[in-house]
Amino acid sequence: MVTILENQRRMNREEIVEEFRGKWVFLVDLEGPPLGRFETAIPAVMADDVFEGRETGIYDRLNEEYNGNTADVTYLRNLPNPFGFIELVPEDD
Repeated sequence: MVTILENQRRMNREEIVEEFRGKWVFLVDLEGPPLGRFETAIPAVMADDVFEGRETGIYDRLNEEYNGNTADVTYLRNLPNPFGFIELVPEDD
C-alpha cells in the first residue's frame, strides 16, 4: 500500500529509520553535504514496495517540484533478488 504523507515534518536520519522501519520511503528537500549522505529530509511517500504507485506520476511530480532534491530509502525487511530474498537491516549510524 502506498501512502502520500501530508504535512510531514523535517526529520533526521535516525528519526526516519525509527519511524519507517519495514517500509520504503521517498524523501524530498534533503539537507546535507553535496554528494554526501543526507542529514535531514522530509518524508513524502511511504510504501510497502519500492516505487509503489509510480503509475500515478507522484514521483515525477515530486522530483520536478523539488528540482531533483529527492531520494528514496528502504527499510523493507525482504527485497527480492535473482537468488531469492535478502534480509535488509537499516544502518545504525
